[in-house]
Amino acid sequence: MKNRGESMAEERKEETLSEEKAEETVEKAEDAKEAKEKETVEEAADNTEEKIAALTAEADKWKNAYYKTFADMENLKKRLQREHENQVKYAMQNFIEELLPVIDNFERSLNVTTDSDEVKNYMKGMEMIHKQLMAILEKNGVQVIEAKGKPFDPNLHQAVMTEHVDDQEDGIVLEELQKGYTLKGRVIRATLVKVNQ
Repeated sequence: MKNRGESMAEERKEETLSEEKAEETVEKAEDAKEAKEKETVEEAADNTEEKIAALTAEADKWKNAYYKTFADMENLKKRLQREHENQVKYAMQNFIEELLPVIDNFERSLNVTTDSDEVKNYMKGMEMIHKQLMAILEKNGVQVIEAKGKPFDPNLHQAVMTEHVDDQEDGIVLEELQKGYTLKGRVIRATLVKVNQ
């Protein structure tokens, strides 16, 4: 039989071994816990980076969409402003186009020749009215297109007749058959002309 001292020594030894095993187990558990926490932190960091990358890509997508929409709106604004300016600038065009035949007839009536002093005085008054009317039109941007003696320009003139005159260059306007007009630089009626060929 073992004596009491030996048994106590063995018990203490076993207790020490048990304590060491318990400490080892605790250390292992702590190490495992730390490893798991580290792994969780790394996963969370990876997930966070993925989320940041996804959110950054989505923000870039919305930013691009915003810039495109903003650019479209700016272009639309500029186009509408140009259209409005043109509309205001050429608002009188239809009215003037309807007035041109009246001016043509007025000018034909001024070409009447007569020997009567009474009719001549009447014609002077009509000429003054004509000048006043043309001054008002000019003030509002209407200009007569000069054609006679100038080179033919298809943007301003419409050739309805040709004739050959030896002492004139080819392509020179010989005669105006109907006056043409521009409104603020835009042709509203081309001049009908006879051109040298």
